Amino acid sequence: MDALLIAIGNDARQDDGLGWAFATELEKNGRFPGEITRRYQLQVEDADLITGFQHVLFVDATKEILNQGFAFTPLRPSLQFAFSTHALAPDAILALAEQVYGTHPQAWLMAISGVSWDLEFGLSQTAHNNLHTALHFMDEAFRLMQSPPKLQ
Repeated sequence: MDALLIAIGNDARQDDGLGWAFATELEKNGRFPGEITRRYQLQVEDADLITGFQHVLFVDATKEILNQGFAFTPLRPSLQFAFSTHALAPDAILALAEQVYGTHPQAWLMAISGVSWDLEFGLSQTAHNNLHTALHFMDEAFRLMQSPPKLQ
């Protein structure tokens, strides 16, 4: 699989480290079928990074309380920028890759709920639980991709 996982976050800010923790867990035993990279935040240069991949998974923490503790959603290119260009959203990176490089990777966002954002290493118990729920979901998704059901 020609895939890239971009883990976004900062492990020195408690639950903001969820993206990186997700990547670390998938790196164990080669559980992700592609390359993994970490970013504190997305920047314009990341549009170039994704051009060589057919599939891109962005993983980030969210302050939003999600029913399952995570949300896995497909992304579409969108150039809606916030007031600050300090950081870009994954859909903006996709739009830049499309406009500048003519590439159209299939992309998803794995958002994982966190509750603590102080300057401290380590995830809260809530974030830890949500992380493992999200990982279980991804492990099952990878398993299904590798052995799709047979049509009769």
